[in-house]
Amino acid sequence: MNRPVRVVLDVNILVGNIMAHDRGRRGTATQTLVSMVAGQTWGQAWGQTWGQTWGIGGKAQLVISLDMIETLETVLRRLQFADDKIKAYSGSMIDIMHYGPEALDPYLVLGGEERFAMPDAEDAGVLATAIAAKADLLVTDNLRDFATKDAEIIDTQVIETTASGQRTLQALWYRIGGADLIVAHPFDIMHWMRLGYDFTPEILWNALRTHGSGSVR
Repeated sequence: MNRPVRVVLDVNILVGNIMAHDRGRRGTATQTLVSMVAGQTWGQAWGQTWGQTWGIGGKAQLVISLDMIETLETVLRRLQFADDKIKAYSGSMIDIMHYGPEALDPYLVLGGEERFAMPDAEDAGVLATAIAAKADLLVTDNLRDFATKDAEIIDTQVIETTASGQRTLQALWYRIGGADLIVAHPFDIMHWMRLGYDFTPEILWNALRTHGSGSVR
């Protein structure tokens, strides 16, 4: 890939990041991913000198929309975060995008959500943002709602969770409207970085088909 990897972090990832910090946790998948799109290596995000980067290019550009910022602030108010903390946090996400390697500004997505048959309008808006921005990765903990008829799906790994026991993770590949997008869980993204995968969507998908643990459908 001859440009930075464009990464959309779903609102649930951004909320998980600030909640982990608020609870004094360190080194969670959400925290590491947010730190890496802010320009740190994987090792720096864990307070180490060694590191891992996004595929071959080694740089990531955060992509976010104005609607996603609004949703993020609404969720944080519902969780009773202080207004000044909410504004500082949402502002920091805008800064990460603006001062990223491509110096992008938050997207204003005018329509497009209706093209995706999804149960949640906010999820459809996140997907529309990723498609409009020609993002390479959309990272979410809510894979089920992003699995539409337009996506190719592959099972990636089985994980154990304290909340629901065993869970099969999936990756989705969207190739529509000139976009080429992989949708994946943060645990998978972390795993692929450890393996040194190239995050160019087609190259990544071929690697998953070759080395993945599940079926494609």
